[in-house]
Amino acid sequence: MPKRLPLVDPRGRDARLYIAGISAAIIGILLIGNIITALVRDSVRVKEGSYSVRQGFPLFTDAGEYVKLVKSYPYDPGVKITTHRLINGESYWDVAYYHNISIDTLIAANPFISSLVPKDGIELVVPATDGVLVAINDVFDVRRMKSLLDFKGEVRGDYFPTIFKIISTDDIRLVFFKGMKPVIVNAGLEKLYRMKNIFQSPLRGNFTSLFGSREHPYIQDGTFRFHNGVDIISGYGTSIRPARDGMVIFTGWRGGFGNTVMIQHDEGYTTLYGHLSSISVKVGAWVTKDDIIGQVGSTGFSTGPHLHFTVMKHGQDVNPLLFIW
Repeated sequence: MPKRLPLVDPRGRDARLYIAGISAAIIGILLIGNIITALVRDSVRVKEGSYSVRQGFPLFTDAGEYVKLVKSYPYDPGVKITTHRLINGESYWDVAYYHNISIDTLIAANPFISSLVPKDGIELVVPATDGVLVAINDVFDVRRMKSLLDFKGEVRGDYFPTIFKIISTDDIRLVFFKGMKPVIVNAGLEKLYRMKNIFQSPLRGNFTSLFGSREHPYIQDGTFRFHNGVDIISGYGTSIRPARDGMVIFTGWRGGFGNTVMIQHDEGYTTLYGHLSSISVKVGAWVTKDDIIGQVGSTGFSTGPHLHFTVMKHGQDVNPLLFIW
């Protein structure tokens, strides 16, 4: 009789056993490596109650806890970070101007800021470039924030689990979306921030004389006068753009404001741009936020090159910093 063939090829069975053994060994190494890593490395921990959750994202409300976290953060947050402690009389705009970043970047990097009135001595987190620094819980938060920001670039920061850090014991990770503006801010700023997204600053510069009572710049005998706008210092000849789309309703000399442009906007808003060195638009022109309406100068009652910027609603002066902060 012919010899019967075995139902199972022993060589195939041995190969399967070998592959299974290798797979088990790899899984064992990964498991042991993750356990050891989790035991020996310091985890990122945050104090309970130090943040609130808005739209599923952690927003820190405890300034001290947040700054401590950033200073001791063991991973790459996606951007170089420094800190800045506010001194007496210093505003958030001063900090942003000094570090050459936008106020949006500063707000995003310090989610505990709930008011435009700064607190002396508070320490702020300052990214080296414009963008949104975000605290996340997991990779899914990154995907959701990319969608909210409509971000097309590469998210920066160490947030993907590595081979020996699949088991994460961290409470928080940080990531950075370069060039973006925040879509989620502290509840105290939310209403103001929605308004801010409609307006823009006419130019980049340091805010000096603010809205309200101030000592007269010419009559220096203690006399105070009401200042109906904000002064923004910038270089002579710097281009000025409208704070919002609208129609030009005045151009020319306007008393102490010197060369002036006024623009009418929707919802009863009017903006005024004073002390210009030159005017680039005519009455009746429709301008957008991308158009140049004039250049910084020192015409009229002025102590040096700057822009005087006023916002009115139905003819009543309102604080410009409610719109362009």
